[in-house]
Amino acid sequence: MFLFQLLGLAAVFQLVRNEDHFDQALIYGERTKRSLHKNRHERHHNTSAANEYQNFLGRYPYSHSNKLKFEPGKMLLPRQNRQLLEHDFGLMDMKGLGVDCCPSVLEMIEPDGGKNGKDIYVELWKSKDHKQRFYELSCHQDVLNKPCRFMDKKLHNQSRCIQMYSYTYALVKDTQDNRNKKFPTFPGEGSGNSTYTLDYISIRSGCSCVVMPNTNARTTRKKKKHKRRDD
Repeated sequence: MFLFQLLGLAAVFQLVRNEDHFDQALIYGERTKRSLHKNRHERHHNTSAANEYQNFLGRYPYSHSNKLKFEPGKMLLPRQNRQLLEHDFGLMDMKGLGVDCCPSVLEMIEPDGGKNGKDIYVELWKSKDHKQRFYELSCHQDVLNKPCRFMDKKLHNQSRCIQMYSYTYALVKDTQDNRNKKFPTFPGEGSGNSTYTLDYISIRSGCSCVVMPNTNARTTRKKKKHKRRDD
């Protein structure tokens, strides 16, 4: 019964996007194999969805268990940078937009809860056989908070790979603290009185390279400038 209510909720909120987008790409691929009577447009759509899924996976060929080619955070020579670029682009089958300065790892998680937009911990809906699934992009554990790759030597030590976060919809337990009047509530499974509703939860969304100005060098230049004026 609850699953039908959940499907109805998804139909009302068309902006809700989660891992179903990727799961359906695989389903589309299987349907294409099973059905021989689909029209050309449907077959093209299904093939495109499956290709999109595979391209997305290929964009993030890294894993925490695999070591990167060169020591993370180390300043590389131009020749080494070229080797790194060719190596990592090869991992992507020579496809995609390019190689990341801060590699991200694509992970699937099934958490029991998460932090919403108010920084309140919310409990996620789950049943005996099902849990909500999310895809995260985490900084590779070896590059987190270290200088970015491919940087100019003058900016290398001023750069850092940092973890980025975004918000996604999730079905959460309805409480007084996180109640949102915009969204309806639905009863949970079993004989309890718990109800559930939509809310945002924070998930990891990629590894970004940031560069900070060299404040020490700026302070030194100012001191030298004032010293010349005094002289």
